[in-house]
Amino acid sequence: MDWTIAEDPVQRSLTALHRYAGAAAPDEVFLDDLQERIDAARRRSARARPRALASGREPRVLLLGYNGAGNTGADLRAIETVIQLRRLLAPREPRITLFALGDCFDHPLLASLPRLASALPYLPDALDAAVQDADIVLNVEGSTYTSKFSDSLAGTLIGGVALAHAHGRRAIAYGVDSGAMTGTLTRFVERNAQGGLVIARNEAARVQLEGLGIAAQPGADTAWTYRASSSPRIAALGPRVAALCPANPFWWPVCADAARARSLDARGESSPFRYGPLHFHSWDEARAAAYDAYVERFAAIAAGLRDEGYTPVLVGMEQLDLTVCRDLAARLPFACEIVARGPDRLDDVAAAVAHAACAVTTRYHAAVLAMSHGVPMFGLSMDTRIARLLEEADCAQWYAACDALDGAERALAKIGSLDETAKREALVTAFARYADAQRVRFDEMGERLLKAIEI
Repeated sequence: MDWTIAEDPVQRSLTALHRYAGAAAPDEVFLDDLQERIDAARRRSARARPRALASGREPRVLLLGYNGAGNTGADLRAIETVIQLRRLLAPREPRITLFALGDCFDHPLLASLPRLASALPYLPDALDAAVQDADIVLNVEGSTYTSKFSDSLAGTLIGGVALAHAHGRRAIAYGVDSGAMTGTLTRFVERNAQGGLVIARNEAARVQLEGLGIAAQPGADTAWTYRASSSPRIAALGPRVAALCPANPFWWPVCADAARARSLDARGESSPFRYGPLHFHSWDEARAAAYDAYVERFAAIAAGLRDEGYTPVLVGMEQLDLTVCRDLAARLPFACEIVARGPDRLDDVAAAVAHAACAVTTRYHAAVLAMSHGVPMFGLSMDTRIARLLEEADCAQWYAACDALDGAERALAKIGSLDETAKREALVTAFARYADAQRVRFDEMGERLLKAIEI
């Protein structure tokens, strides 16, 4: 063996990457490799105290999240966290580095931040090195403790914080949520339950995490303080704009399939279900049928609202949602404006929801935008997030499951009730009360964050 090559960090990382890519169960290998690096860091730091920050030096902050993928909610969370962090640390200016999962940075604040660049090709190795170069590691993604989207993404967020804690850095999961998890991810979470400070964004998440051994503190989502800019485009459509925010609830999670990826690459072919180099969206006949019914449900809502004098606008909160918006538009017997990330900037997409007269959404952060801007909203929930949100706000009657057969009828009935002034005012008041409480909680989170990082 050439020990020079074997001990070279880049070559070692490349070897690990090839092993992961060639594994029969890549996501499980990914979590195992992360755990191996966490355990190694713990052994090295068994008796070490958290590293003190050098006096007078700008704190180095690594933000872990889903930024760069063109997801409006993830970006709003990061933006508001950065604004709060800069305010808390003033007059010291934190040196913030962003972990990026794409290249969609159409907001000036996020575009101004340097992005993590590593010479190490395998993500667990890149994370291990990156957290050691930081003083503070902050997970700013909401959908953290869940297998809904990807065990690899969840592992990156959870494992990044655990790695930072193991290396003696300040490690915080900031306003996170939970949901259903695979057995593999659950075991990973339980092994790292003591790995840093965790602040949950709702009580249901806090309770669920407590059952996994995580002493999570109560908190809020970090996007509640975002205020949308004006939107001449939406204003030009009249005073009764209905923002419809669909997604594809049925093609998650994405799962690694290296053999399928290699086969496509060898044939020079693409797939609409491919998500990055190795991952693919889940899809089969049952999922396709459920998606078709879901789009029809949204089309019925759009048509019904138009009959009631609303102007439907289709809002793609993530770049992936543009396809759904186009599928939905193709079902409608009338032309419909589409405002979606990718073709449109973050601020324009957020404004389309914030300045609407009402909204119907499957996207969680469209619900947050609506509630925080006093827009009546009905949720077609694809998991626990919107359900938890509206139940906490004492508005549990304002959502249905995205696959509920009567979802369109229930949405239209609730939106129709808004013509009664008293009902509209009661809903908007409930939303405002809840939004105000969340902003107070976010401020309290900042105080705890400052105490945790001891600056």
